Amino acid sequence: MSNRRVLGALALLLAAGTTACSSGPTYDDSAKECRDVLVSRPAEDTGKPKECEPLGEEDYTALVAAVAVERLGWTDENGEFDENRMREDALDD
Repeated sequence: MSNRRVLGALALLLAAGTTACSSGPTYDDSAKECRDVLVSRPAEDTGKPKECEPLGEEDYTALVAAVAVERLGWTDENGEFDENRMREDALDD
């Protein structure tokens, strides 16, 4: 086989591999999908959804905590954690 054919075959294999790898969701896409599922499910549902399987444990735990804080109303208008809202809520109890 000539060098030209070998290089051509390698180029085709690399292109096919790149296409196959990029066809799936990115890690960020998986995180967004996981968050959407966590937000829409009942609060008492504590199992890890299949949409969250691609995420590492630390990222999954962070998303679960963020959704819980949001549900409790402890975020400001920008979606950032608001310690004062948490304290006000604690004082109301």
